[in-house]
Amino acid sequence: ETRKCAANLLCIQTCNDRPDEATCQIGCGDKFANQVTEAFTKAAVTDKKCVPQRPDDGSWPVPKDETLVPKFETTVLEGDWYISAGLNKAFDTFDCQLHRFEAPSPTTLVGNLQWRIKDPVAGTNFVTRYTLQTFEQDKTRPGILYNHDNEFLHYQDDWYILGYKGAYDDDKGKGGYVTVYYRGSNDAWDGYGGAVIYTRDPKLRPEYIPEISKQLEQVGLKWSDFTETDNSCNAAETRLEEIEADLVFVEGKVASALTTFDQELIKDVSGIEKAIESEVLSVERELEKDVVAVEEEVSSFTKRLQTLFSRSNQ
Repeated sequence: ETRKCAANLLCIQTCNDRPDEATCQIGCGDKFANQVTEAFTKAAVTDKKCVPQRPDDGSWPVPKDETLVPKFETTVLEGDWYISAGLNKAFDTFDCQLHRFEAPSPTTLVGNLQWRIKDPVAGTNFVTRYTLQTFEQDKTRPGILYNHDNEFLHYQDDWYILGYKGAYDDDKGKGGYVTVYYRGSNDAWDGYGGAVIYTRDPKLRPEYIPEISKQLEQVGLKWSDFTETDNSCNAAETRLEEIEADLVFVEGKVASALTTFDQELIKDVSGIEKAIESEVLSVERELEKDVVAVEEEVSSFTKRLQTLFSRSNQ
């Protein structure tokens, strides 16, 4: 448990000064979350306020009332629903997002939410996360649901229902969708947000996309920015399969490192060879200069001797 907390801290360090720094830090928290990590985060962020709260920069404004559905009952979302498409990669696009909702009253919604986080080593296996959230409907605007009064980081999420098609069954399966825009706040970040599409089938039906696109445009969003999620929810690997996948991953990294080392070694050897060739050529040139100089000296000496002998004969 403590090792995971340390791994989380190391992971967060790699996020510094990145354009997606906040998203990266959230990803680290998801990958290495446990009781120790949560206790450390609570102590650092909430209790001691070691980390200043990131202020609301207006990226996720509150939608205007006219963009919301005029009527909505929480019973619309009763049963099993999947997030089949999401906008914010930090929160909305996990695999196997199966949410089971109950509506104790037409104005209250309780969600048992689950999603999967990939193995932080090889990325093949996964850990399933769970949380329980309770929403209360706004008293005068039915299209707004509030999830407040949470203990961890004092987080709160506000849901804005942009559109929906009530649950129905047909020959294609389980029909129906709900378009949710949300914004939230916690001790670390005020004003985060995103948007998701809930469907009763694991996959979003293409025929819903045109009307969903119009709903999104009203709040300045584009369907093309959304990512469809993988809700196949395949069975988990065995521990042996997970270890094997991690070994393959590590071996691949080692092989890649060795290849890089070999390439660098070849570059170094090639560089040394070129340096030696250059030195040899330089020495040869210097020798040639010396030989020429010696030849010139010998020629000059010979001429002086000839002149001397010529004078003595006279």
